[in-house]
Amino acid sequence: MFSSSKANKKKSKKSLFKRIMAWLHLWLGLASGIIVVIVSLTGCIYVFEGEIKDFIEDWRFVKPQEKAFLLPSQLVAIADKEMKDKKATSVTFGSKDEAAIVGYFVEKKEEGEKAENKTGQQKRGDKNLAVAKNDNLKPTQKPQTTEKGKVKEKGKKGKGGRRGGTFISVYMNPYTGDILNVKSFSRGESPDFFRWILNGHRALWLPYDIGRPIVGIAVLIFVVLIISGIVLWWPVKWNKSIFDKSFKIKWDASFKRVNYDLHNVFGFYSCIFLFFIAVTGLVWSFEWWSKSLYWVTSGGTPLTENRESPKSDTTNLATFHISTVDRVLKNLSKENPQASGIMINMPEKPSDAISAYVYKQKHTYYNMDRYSFDQHTLKEISIKTPFSGKYVEANLPDKIRRMNYDIHVGSVLGLTGKFIAFFASLISASLPITGFIIWWGKKFGKKKSAAKPKPVQKVIPTVKKVEEKELVM
Repeated sequence: MFSSSKANKKKSKKSLFKRIMAWLHLWLGLASGIIVVIVSLTGCIYVFEGEIKDFIEDWRFVKPQEKAFLLPSQLVAIADKEMKDKKATSVTFGSKDEAAIVGYFVEKKEEGEKAENKTGQQKRGDKNLAVAKNDNLKPTQKPQTTEKGKVKEKGKKGKGGRRGGTFISVYMNPYTGDILNVKSFSRGESPDFFRWILNGHRALWLPYDIGRPIVGIAVLIFVVLIISGIVLWWPVKWNKSIFDKSFKIKWDASFKRVNYDLHNVFGFYSCIFLFFIAVTGLVWSFEWWSKSLYWVTSGGTPLTENRESPKSDTTNLATFHISTVDRVLKNLSKENPQASGIMINMPEKPSDAISAYVYKQKHTYYNMDRYSFDQHTLKEISIKTPFSGKYVEANLPDKIRRMNYDIHVGSVLGLTGKFIAFFASLISASLPITGFIIWWGKKFGKKKSAAKPKPVQKVIPTVKKVEEKELVM
């Protein structure tokens, strides 16, 4: 009797930690479930944005020719005529079969500074994709560049670090200068499908200063759920039966058992990928997380944040001419013959530098090289951040930080990594659903079955047949 009591006490102590984990797993999962579903499903779709656009937007491609591209100055001159009084702010060249892109940004001015500040507050943290894909900017910090082929945002900022306006991309045949398509979008008005998906992924289609913290908290909770889920999944002892239950789905079992296996088994197989997806996603949600992650990966070195853009030497009396961009393109093309694309942002003011971005692989951004040049002398300007300069010359923690977006979407491993991220996110979207069904069954299923009275079986008495011999005796 004493030994039995002692064994139960020991068993209870061992299971206390798991009971705490189970409690956290349940209630945190119920609290964040719907947000995790939305963020996961939108992430699934956005992973293949580039590939889907390549398939459906045929005007983004041209027939390759055995001759050189037109110069940036030539393409800009043609595009400026089409856009009339607008001034080009960037030009992008891709591979031999891709259209060149001349970018424009039209600021929203009609409501004045008040509207500008209001828009900045609403759009706080909505970084353009090349920065969002690689850089660790604060939610209020203005980005320096955009997704490949999209224009750099310039000029004054609102209170929230962003301003309203329209981005315009003029797609052109780089060999002939023919305009293939003109596409525009603004963040707050009639976004395209993938912009809409991204807004849901980042902020649940709410204003960013409201939606983004909500998403960040939900993802932070999801990290706790991953850890607590592994604790609950981990068997006390290993044998063949436990091994099968932990790693295999019994498809021919009841719905309740299959649902339980889907939650446990799929959750286990995807947990390591979901952990990296969640951890990298939090970099854009919380500044403290971003700095802490860099501190950990660098072995205690704080993140260097240079908020100032590179400046040209304004004492030089030379005036900027678009032909300077031609020289930048020629130099970068010569140094990077295998590059998949080069984007150059043109300066707006005499103090602005010419910024250039060399993409090494299509739909991959971590190994992109970033340059800043004095617009008058073309002297390279160095700026100390993890994201400037050549990727091969960066130290290990800076390389890891540059990989943040590509790890998040799986592209760091190419197309294979994107498929892994896609299926992991799909499983992530299913986990709150299967978990809720498990909880519902335990919470209400038992009560329902207990309330239902069991049918009483009537016992029919059997009369023993007495033989005549026994009666005589």
